[in-house]
Amino acid sequence: MTQGASQFSFGKRARQALILSLALAGASVASAQQAPAGLDKAMTAAAKWVGQADANQADAMWKASSSTMQKNVSQADWGKYIATLRSQLGASQGRSWVGVSKVDNPQGLPSGEYLNVIYATKYANGMTVETVSMAKDSSNWQPVGYIVRKQQPQASAAPNNVAPKPAAADPGKK
Repeated sequence: MTQGASQFSFGKRARQALILSLALAGASVASAQQAPAGLDKAMTAAAKWVGQADANQADAMWKASSSTMQKNVSQADWGKYIATLRSQLGASQGRSWVGVSKVDNPQGLPSGEYLNVIYATKYANGMTVETVSMAKDSSNWQPVGYIVRKQQPQASAAPNNVAPKPAAADPGKK
């Protein structure tokens, strides 16, 4: 299973959309910011989007996304990306919202206000951290990216005379 969405094999435009999302995910965030206007709408839109991903409704996700994402990833490539994610992760077994970070004017994206809505999600094949990046247009929040990273288990201390087990092979690597 792959550790990050960037390791999935799909088209150039899909990689560009992920780069945009990674730019948001890695952007610095001021710690004392007020909640952005319409936060509840952003949270609702993000929750709907991950629900569509769970239902393998990639076309509906793409149609609901921002024009920035649509310019950077084709609908067909988005469909392949979501199908690949779902086949590797298995069925969603539960999702918990864990946080939101506000990002203003991230590098590599049009100027504006952005949010990362972050979930801890259990899938049949493991735990993940999902990040839905949202962009604010004139009055609404729209998805602009989606990254799923496998959550690594906490390393436990092994007794001195017992070697730790090797990490499982990543079938996504060649």
